[in-house]
Amino acid sequence: PLSQHPIYDLEVEMIDLHGATIGLDVWRGHPTIVAMFYASCPVACPRLMREILEIEASLPHEQRDSLRVLMVSFDASNDTPAVLTELAATHKVDLTRWQLAAAPEARARELAAVLGVKYRTLDDGQFFHTSVITLIDGAGRPLARVEGLGRSTEPLRQSLASARP
Repeated sequence: PLSQHPIYDLEVEMIDLHGATIGLDVWRGHPTIVAMFYASCPVACPRLMREILEIEASLPHEQRDSLRVLMVSFDASNDTPAVLTELAATHKVDLTRWQLAAAPEARARELAAVLGVKYRTLDDGQFFHTSVITLIDGAGRPLARVEGLGRSTEPLRQSLASARP
C-alpha cells in the first residue's frame, strides 16, 4: 500500500534545468507524476519518459492541462542543467507542465526510498534501477503507482480522474 504521508514533507532540494534550486513541491496544487531517472540511461529512462508522454496524450484535455510531471535524476554529478535542458528538448516535453531536476545523492536516496525506486551504480558509471511512476495529489499524497515498464497505467489514469488539488 502507498504511504499517505505527503512526499512534500521530505526536504529535498534539487537543481532544475534552469540552474535554480527547487523543492519537491514545485507543482503543489496540481496532481503530479513523479519519476526518477538519469539522463544518460540508454533504454529504460527514455522509455519511461515516453510512457509518461503517452499517459498525458491519453487524458481528456482538462485533466492533461492540470497534470504536472516532475522527473528527478539520481545522477546529479552528470545531469547538469544543460544536460537536462537537452533531454527535455529531445523528448519534446512541455516545460510549462514538466520539470526536470537533479537531486544530490543523499536526497535522491531518500526520495527513492519513499517512492520505492531502487538503484545502484555499475562499474561503467551507468545505473541499474527500477522504473516507477507515482501519481501524487496537489498536497503531495501518493495516489497510485506503476512499477516496471510496459505495465498498464490504467490505475494512474483512474486515480487522476478522481484526484483533487
